Amino acid sequence: AGTVRGMGIKKGIALIIGGGFHGKSTLLQALQVGVYNKVKGDGRELVSCDPAAVKIRAEDGRYIQRTDVSPFINNLPFGQDTTCFSTGDASGSTSQAANIVEAMEAGATTFLVDEDTCATNFMIRDARMQALVAPEKEPITAFIQKVGPLFSQKGVSTVMVIGGTGDFFELADTVIMMEKYAAVDMTEEARKIAASMPSGLPAAARSTDFGTIRPRKVKHDGLASTGKVSSKSMRCISYGDTEIELTFVEQLVEVTQARAIADIIQMLGDRGSFADGKTTMADILSKLDKLLLDMPPAEGIGLDQVSRFKNPAGYYALPRRYEIA
Repeated sequence: AGTVRGMGIKKGIALIIGGGFHGKSTLLQALQVGVYNKVKGDGRELVSCDPAAVKIRAEDGRYIQRTDVSPFINNLPFGQDTTCFSTGDASGSTSQAANIVEAMEAGATTFLVDEDTCATNFMIRDARMQALVAPEKEPITAFIQKVGPLFSQKGVSTVMVIGGTGDFFELADTVIMMEKYAAVDMTEEARKIAASMPSGLPAAARSTDFGTIRPRKVKHDGLASTGKVSSKSMRCISYGDTEIELTFVEQLVEVTQARAIADIIQMLGDRGSFADGKTTMADILSKLDKLLLDMPPAEGIGLDQVSRFKNPAGYYALPRRYEIA
C-alpha cells in the first residue's frame, strides 16, 4: 500500500476551529463515517476513526426512559429525580445529556460534537451568566465542566467543532484549524492565547468530578410488535402503531441497518432471556455482539438469526451496538 501521510488526532480533548465555510463540519462528518470501510474512489478512504466513536447532538422532543442524567442535570424544580429520568418531550439540553449517557452505557470511547447541533446552554455558561444566575439556581452542569473528567476519569475522548467560544482552549489537548478545507495544527498558538487571555471562569467551574451513571435494565415486555414492522428509509422505522424516528441517529448509512435494528428489537421482545429485567443494557449489547458476530455457523450465521422467518435474509446490514442502543 505504500507510505500514508496525514494528521492524527490523539486521545483526549480535540477542537476543530476555523472560519465559517472552511470545512470544520465537513471534517467532523468525515470522521463520523470513519468508523466504516470505504469503497475505492469515495474520497474518504484514508479517514479512519475510533470504531467506538459516537456523534452527540441535541434532539429536542425526543423520548427518554429511566435514564440517569444526573452527571449533567440536577436540582430540577419540584424535586424530579434525575438519576432515573423519563420524559416524552425532552429539551435540547436534557436530550443531549441523555444521548451522552446512553452512548457511554453502550461503550462509546469517543464523542464527536458539532456546536451547530448542540444546545448552547448545555455546552457552556460564561462568567457573566454565572455571576447573574448562581450555580445553585442552575440545574444544568455545562459540558465544559465535564469534558475534562469525561476523559481523565471515564476514558472518553471528545472531538468538538467550535467556532463561537475560546473557553475550551484551556482544556484542549489538540487544536486543529481548518482554512480552505486544509487542516493545520494550532495547538501551541491556542495555548498561548489561553494563557494570555484567561476565560474568567472560576476554577471551580472549570473542573469537576464526572459522577456515576446508574445502568438501565431492560424488560422484554412490550418490546415485540403486534403489528407490521418495516423500514423504507434509514431515518424511520414503522413498528406496529409506533414510528421510531432515526433522523438524528447520524451514523446510520444504509436502510438495511435500520431494517436490522427493527428486527433486533423484535427479537429482544420475543426472547425473554435477553431482556429479562435483570440484565443491563451494556450486557444485552454484548450478548447481541456475540450472537451476531461470533456465533459458529452450525448455530446460525450472523444477522440471519434476527429474522422471524428463520431464512437467509439479504436485506440486512450490520448496525453498530451504539445505534441499536
